[in-house]
Amino acid sequence: MVVIVLGTFKFAMSLLDTGSTPPPVTSMESQSEPPRTQMPSTSPSLAPRPSTPDQSVPSLTSPTPLDRQSYNKAMPSEAETIAMLAIPQDADRQAAATGDITGTIPTAANGQKLGLVQVPASEKLPDAIGGPALRNAALKGDPTAAYEVGVRLAEGKGVAPNYEEAAKWYDRAAQAGLIPAVFRLGTFYEKGLGVKKDADIARRYYVVAAERGNAKAMHNLAVLDADGGGKGANYKSASQWFRKAAERGVADSQFNLGILYARGIGVEQNLAESYKWFTLAAAQGDADAGRKRDDVAKRLDAQSLAAAKLAIQTFTVEPQPDDAINVPAPNGGWDGNQAIAKAAAAKAALAKRAAATAPR
Repeated sequence: MVVIVLGTFKFAMSLLDTGSTPPPVTSMESQSEPPRTQMPSTSPSLAPRPSTPDQSVPSLTSPTPLDRQSYNKAMPSEAETIAMLAIPQDADRQAAATGDITGTIPTAANGQKLGLVQVPASEKLPDAIGGPALRNAALKGDPTAAYEVGVRLAEGKGVAPNYEEAAKWYDRAAQAGLIPAVFRLGTFYEKGLGVKKDADIARRYYVVAAERGNAKAMHNLAVLDADGGGKGANYKSASQWFRKAAERGVADSQFNLGILYARGIGVEQNLAESYKWFTLAAAQGDADAGRKRDDVAKRLDAQSLAAAKLAIQTFTVEPQPDDAINVPAPNGGWDGNQAIAKAAAAKAALAKRAAATAPR
C-alpha cells in the first residue's frame, strides 16, 4: 500500500442562470491541505486543483474544497422541504389560477401558472433598477419580475449590489415556485450573502431545486455532502449528486466524479469510469481533467480503455426541465419597451435638430 494525497475537488462552475459567468467569491475559494488516504498503488497520482483567481461577483456554485467534508442525515422528503420553504404545491397554484379570467397571472417557463407574491404597499424600487414595466410588475406581485429584480440587485445591474434586498426578492419569487429563485436563495444561505449563513437551510433549498431538475443545485448538494461542515463527510451521497449533475453536463461534477472513481471514494474504484468522466470534462475545456484522463489511461488495459471510449461516444447529456433553469420575461425583455421608447425619443430629437438647421 502507498499513501496518496487525495486530489482536491473542483467546485467553481461556469454555468449561470443568466448565461453570464459571475466569478467566485475569494473567501470561498481557499483550499486547505487535503487529507491523506491509503489507496492501492494502481491508483493514479492526481495533484490538487489550482484555486480560482480572485474575482468580484459571487459565484452561484459551491467552491468548497473536498477535504472539508457533509451531512450524513437523510435528506428531507419533497413534501417536507416544500412545507419548510412554504413553496406552493401544484394544487395551490392551480387553485390560484382558476380566478385568472384575463390571463394576466404570470406563467413559468413550462407554461404553468404561477401565484402572485405578496408585496407590501409601502415597498419601493429605485428607478435605476429598470423601467416602469419591471418595477410595476414586481410591486404588483409578479414573481418573474420579482426574480429579475433580485438578479439585478445581486449582480449590481443598474444599481449598487445589495444582497439583503436581493435575498428578499429572491425569497418572494421562490415562494411562488420559481425554481431558479429557489436555487439562488440556496446559494445566499450557503455563503451568507444578505442572510445569516446556514448550510442546513441552503441544503433544503438545494434539495427542492435539485428534485425539480436543476443541475447546479445537484452539484452544490454534492459539495455540501463532501464538505461536512464538521459533521462528517457523506461521500456516497456526494457521489450520487455529482453523478446526477455530471449526467446533465456539469463539467466540474464530471471532474469530481472522475476523482471519486479513481480513488474509490463513495463508489467502487473504477478506472474506466474515471477515464470517461475526465474525458467528458476535458471535452468542455478543462485542461486539468485532460491531464488526469491521460494519467488514468496509462493504467487501463486495452479492453477497458476501448470500453470506456465507447461509453464516451454514446454519452448524451440529460436535459434539464425548462422551468428548472429559466425564468420567462416579456417579449424583448423587461427593458425592451423602455429601450424602444428611448430610441424613438432620440430619433425624434435628431429629426427636430435637423429641421431646425435646415435652410429655409
